[in-house]
Amino acid sequence: MSQVYKFSLEKKYLLLSTFLNNKVRHGGVKRADQIKELLSRFDVVSANPYLSIGKSVKLSLLNPSAFLEGLCFSIVAFFKGISIKGLILFSFKSVEIIKIIRANSDREIILEGGGNLPIIVMNYLIYKKLKFNTFLQNIEYLVPENNRDNYFKSSKDKYFLELKGYKGAKSIFTISDLDSAILGCQKIHSETILYFPAAKDLKKLKTIRNIRKKSVLKKKSCYILLLGTVANPPTRQGMLTAINSFKNQNSNYKLKVAGFGTDIFNHLNSSNINILGSVTEKKLQELMLEAKCLIVNQAQTTGFLIKIVDFNLAGIPILITSKYYQGYHLERYGIFRAEYNQIPKILSSSNFKSDFDTFKKPKL
Repeated sequence: MSQVYKFSLEKKYLLLSTFLNNKVRHGGVKRADQIKELLSRFDVVSANPYLSIGKSVKLSLLNPSAFLEGLCFSIVAFFKGISIKGLILFSFKSVEIIKIIRANSDREIILEGGGNLPIIVMNYLIYKKLKFNTFLQNIEYLVPENNRDNYFKSSKDKYFLELKGYKGAKSIFTISDLDSAILGCQKIHSETILYFPAAKDLKKLKTIRNIRKKSVLKKKSCYILLLGTVANPPTRQGMLTAINSFKNQNSNYKLKVAGFGTDIFNHLNSSNINILGSVTEKKLQELMLEAKCLIVNQAQTTGFLIKIVDFNLAGIPILITSKYYQGYHLERYGIFRAEYNQIPKILSSSNFKSDFDTFKKPKL
């Protein structure tokens, strides 16, 4: 059962991270960087063991004992709720995980990340009676997903296996108070460590904030930003709703849409909507320099939107146009709830300014 936990300088740890070293710098990668940085003063070996299925199959041929161990567990897990697809995929994908754990058998395990695989990994660790801690990015059974990504026989099976994993952890760290409250309803104790960018990202955000403070945003040159990745179903749906709502509004500001996979919205380009698609980190920073504000139209889910913290630190106000609980009561941080028909009035209000409180770095 999870409990209040303090990491020790006298212990050795193995961090298994879903998004560590990912080249596409979405929110999951930034959270992974944060956790790695928080743990940097401890004796930690970090690895991302989640290989592609192609690499996993090749690796299984070189490590038959690890493959056999993963297969045996997967067969057991099949009778507990993972699907045939989950059985097959995890039998291969577990090889690298097992290989890394074996090579670091003297270290206590820390899991970090999101998605279906970490749920199965938690259950594997319980099966092997290995101690572990977990930093979760979402409560996964509450996140909508496509069936093609489903490793479980049903949502009910996913629910029970995820909760079993949390109950078997030594400690659980969530990214939002909402997540901790939901787990608390299941009598699972957790601690919240809010997102805060790693040093390399924080430096860039502070630079943007300083430049914005020194410059005057011109009405003709600035615009409203809508950012997100279509790989996240709630984000994709929220962005589509925002684009469709914005095209019916009379606004003096153009809407610019950017993020991984957003070129699927290209057919919605118009005189006041500019779909940019995927952009580089450098291009995103350029967009942030002259943005009037960021619009967030996130469907309700768990976790916490990384971009809310990033834009706050960059000195860019945020308008929440959906019923996203985690964005409530944050006016002191320049984050406001708004209906689309209220946006022109809000943007012209004297209360709408970039001088607001910023989020603080949490401690571990």
